Amino acid sequence: MLDLSAFGITAKWPARHPDRIQLYPLPTPNGVKASIMLEETRLPYEAHEVSFATDDRMSAAFLSLNPNNKIPAILDPNGPGGKPLPLFESGAILIYLAVAAGLKIPG
Repeated sequence: MLDLSAFGITAKWPARHPDRIQLYPLPTPNGVKASIMLEETRLPYEAHEVSFATDDRMSAAFLSLNPNNKIPAILDPNGPGGKPLPLFESGAILIYLAVAAGLKIPG
């Protein structure tokens, strides 16, 4: 089983499936882009809802993954070289997921 405990975010949102991409979204236009891409590419993932009500994106746990406090953010336990990869900013996440799914990126 993969150990993601080095990432502080997993203390607040423990991974039930640590072998899957961990997604930290909010229900906003940018927040759902990664969810849609994950569904369309059929990459295995586990979503952890970040709450507006409790201002989760400002928590120390969330900031440990994304110091810019923006959503969405992901943690891919099987990143490049087999090492976990934290990633944030929706555009970067979409490109990363496309490459991970084997899609060709124009340009």
